[in-house]
Amino acid sequence: MEENTSITSLVDCEHSLHVHSFQTKILDTTVFFQVIKLNNSFHLFVGNVPTLQNMAMSMNTKYENVPTVNHLFGNRTDSTSSSIAQKLAKKTGKQVFVSCNLEYNQTMLPLVEKHIFDELKAHPDKF
Repeated sequence: MEENTSITSLVDCEHSLHVHSFQTKILDTTVFFQVIKLNNSFHLFVGNVPTLQNMAMSMNTKYENVPTVNHLFGNRTDSTSSSIAQKLAKKTGKQVFVSCNLEYNQTMLPLVEKHIFDELKAHPDKF
């Protein structure tokens, strides 16, 4: 009977998970943002309550000029997460997961998006 003498070695590696949180007040609503940065992707949570009600994912492909987007769970009639994910994927070139948990408000949404892109411009290493 042959004896197994292989040895597995563990190598320390730099962790690749980083969390960046920020908040702002938009139209009398405190909006919380959290970015969980991975190797070539990130997850963005946007909301005023700590729940994941819906999520969308978007990424660039070699087949389309605009990033593809998929609604992963939640209310499919709310395209807010999909819209933000697609814009961020186009801007960053990364796979992006977005969970936007705010009630639809056509006045607030552009301000929320502006704040996200201002944060991206100020801290690109966090995304």
